[in-house]
Amino acid sequence: MGNNKLSTLKEKIVTEAIRLFLCKGFRNTTINDIIEASDISKGAFYWHFKSKNELLETIIKEFEETFIDKVIESVRNTQGDFQHKFKYYHKYITEFALHNQELCVGFMTLFAELAGNGTDLEQQIKRVYEKHRDFLKGLAKAGMKENVLKVNLDADMVAHIIMAINHGMLLEWYMNRNTIDSQLFAKTYRDITLSGILKSA
Repeated sequence: MGNNKLSTLKEKIVTEAIRLFLCKGFRNTTINDIIEASDISKGAFYWHFKSKNELLETIIKEFEETFIDKVIESVRNTQGDFQHKFKYYHKYITEFALHNQELCVGFMTLFAELAGNGTDLEQQIKRVYEKHRDFLKGLAKAGMKENVLKVNLDADMVAHIIMAINHGMLLEWYMNRNTIDSQLFAKTYRDITLSGILKSA
C-alpha cells in the first residue's frame, strides 16, 4: 500500500488480507488464510491484530487517511472553478485507483458484502463513504453557486450519482484492466460525467 505509517510486516498482512477479502469475501476468509498468504506465524498475526475485525478496521482507516482525506484536502487546496476542481478530483481518484487497485476495489466490495448487517464495521465503512459523498455534495453546491450546473439538479443527488458512477467505472476498469486503454477510459468517463451535470460541457 506504500504507506510508511504501517510497519513492513503489518503492511504485508494488510495487503494480503485485502487480496483475500476481494477474492473470497470477508466472511469466508479465515485468519489462517491470512497467515498462510502472508507467510507469517500465528503469533506474528496476533502481535499486530487482536482479530480479523481489528484488521478490517485498520484497512478502513488506511483507506480513509490515504485516499479520502487526501483527495478532499488536495481538491480544497486547488484554486479554480467547479470544472477545474472536478477535473482535478477525477484525476486524483483515477490515479490513486491505478496504483491501489486492490485497495479501492476491495473496499468497495467489502461495503457491498457488509451493507445492511448492522455491525460496527458496516457503520465505519458507511461513515467513510458518507464523508466522501458529503464532500462531493459541497463541490456540487459550489458549482450551483457558480451557476454552471444544470438548474434542475439536486446537490445531494449529484453526489450520489457521482459516487455510483465512480463505483461502476472502477469495477468495469478492474475487470478489463489488461485490455482497456486506461487513459482513454478515464477521460471518457470524466467527460460523460461532466456533460450530464454542466450547463455547457
